[in-house]
Amino acid sequence: MAGTGSIQARDDKQADRFFQFGTALNRVLTEAPYLSRCSDDKTATRIRPREYAIRYPYMQVNRPGFVSWLIFDLDHNKAMIWEEAGLPAPNLIVRNRTSGHSHLYYAISPICTTENARSKPIIYMKAIYEAVAARLDADTDFHSGPVAKTPGHPWWLTHELHSHVYELGKLADYVDLAVTCPWGRGPQLNEVSHSRHCILFERLRYYAYSIVHRERKLGSFSNFTRQLEAYAHNSNSFHKLGFLENLAQSSIKATVKSVARWTWDRYTGCGRCHRGVMQLDKDLPLVERQRLAAARTHDVRHKVTESKVRDACHLLQQKSEALTQAAIGRVAGLTRQTVAAYKYVLDEVFKPVAVAILGESSTKVVDVKYGVHQVTASLRKVGDEGATSLCLDLLPGGLRILRVLDG
Repeated sequence: MAGTGSIQARDDKQADRFFQFGTALNRVLTEAPYLSRCSDDKTATRIRPREYAIRYPYMQVNRPGFVSWLIFDLDHNKAMIWEEAGLPAPNLIVRNRTSGHSHLYYAISPICTTENARSKPIIYMKAIYEAVAARLDADTDFHSGPVAKTPGHPWWLTHELHSHVYELGKLADYVDLAVTCPWGRGPQLNEVSHSRHCILFERLRYYAYSIVHRERKLGSFSNFTRQLEAYAHNSNSFHKLGFLENLAQSSIKATVKSVARWTWDRYTGCGRCHRGVMQLDKDLPLVERQRLAAARTHDVRHKVTESKVRDACHLLQQKSEALTQAAIGRVAGLTRQTVAAYKYVLDEVFKPVAVAILGESSTKVVDVKYGVHQVTASLRKVGDEGATSLCLDLLPGGLRILRVLDG
C-alpha cells in the first residue's frame, strides 16, 4: 500500500506541473487547442476544454494549423534510443508501463501549417521529422499525431527532462536531410493492386503532378484541390476492378487533401529536365519553342561529342598510337561511325603547325588575334649590330607561331 501511495503522490505532483509556468507540462497545456479531442482510446472522439482534456490518456496536443510539438511514436521499448543515435534530449518521454512503447516530445517554435502558410518552413519541418524518426526507428507515418499519449496521465510513466524550446535549425544540425524525387518512376499500380487506397493514391498523385504547374501560374490552391476531387470521384469505380465496393467518401476526401497539400508545396518536376533554361517567351507557339529547344539540345550534344573526339586524339598522340577511327572511338566511348562524322576534327589534328616569317626589314610587331602570350627571344650577341630576334606567340589549344624580327 505504501508503494501505491507513493505512485499516486508522484502522479499528483506531475498533474500540478501543468499549471506551473515554465515547465514542459505547462507548455503542453498552453499550446494545446482550447477545445481538444480526447478519450480513453486512440480515437479521441470527445471534445473537451484543454484543462479537462489532460485528464484523459489520449488528447490532441498540437493546435489545428500549428505544430508546437514534434512527437515520435516508438513501437519498441528503447525509450532512450535518442542517446545512442546522438540526438538531443526530448522534453518529455511518455512511456507505456506495460509494453515499454513510448512517445518522445520535442518542443519546437510553432510552425504554421494552414493553406495560407509559407511552404518552405513546412517542408523543412517535415524533412527534419522524417530524418529524426529514421534515427529513432520511430513510426514515420505518425507525423506528431494529432492525438498522442497525454503526458502526466497516470496510465503512462512520464519523464520530464527539460523545458527548452528547439529551433528547427538546431535539430537539423544532428541529422542529414535527404533529398528525394518520389515522382520520377511513374505510378506503380502493379505493386499496390491489392489496395484500393493505394491505387487511388498512385493515380491521383500523378494527375496532380500534371496540372500543378498550370494551377500555380493561372489558378489557385482551392481550384487545384477541386480538380483533384473531381478526378478522385471519377476514379472511384473499384467494383469494376474486382473489389466488393468502392471507397467511402471520407477516404477519398482524406486522400485528396494529402495529395493536394504535398504536391502544391513540394513538387518541382523531374530533376533530369532543365525546362526554361533558354528563357523563351511564353507567348511563342509551343511548336516553335520545342523547335528552338531541340536545336539547342542538338548543338550542345554536338559540342560535347566534338570535345570527346579531340581529347581522344590528343591522348593517343601522347601515347604515340595510331589515330584510327576505331582507336579514337574506343578512347572516347563512341562508335566508329560517330567518329567518322567528325572527320574535320581529325584534319585539324593532322594539320602541321604554321610558322609565319615576317619581312626581313620589318621591325614592327603585329599582335596575333586571340594571342595569350608573346615571348621574345633575342639572338643578339654582345657587340653585334645586325642581330636577329625571334618572337614566339602562344595561342589557345597549344598552337605556336614563330616570327623572325631583324634588327
